[in-house]
Amino acid sequence: MGSIYVIQGLMIYIYGFDHNPPHIHVRSGDGEFTITLQTREIEGKARVRTIQIVNKFIDEHFDELNELWEKAQRGEKIEKINR
Repeated sequence: MGSIYVIQGLMIYIYGFDHNPPHIHVRSGDGEFTITLQTREIEGKARVRTIQIVNKFIDEHFDELNELWEKAQRGEKIEKINR
């Protein structure tokens, strides 16, 4: 799956048939990490500012991200978020 959104140099991904809980993958110039949609638990390392940007993105797109997660887990094609 390609990125579903690019914001301030951060590439955000959701992968099909991925493990629970629902989460997104984030790639930046500093590396990669995952963050859960509901509890915002982070796996990997990220700068505080990067986490702030991603948390704001999740806040603004929470319902849409959950819908995309469900589609990806069913193997359906998901489209980029265009905002």
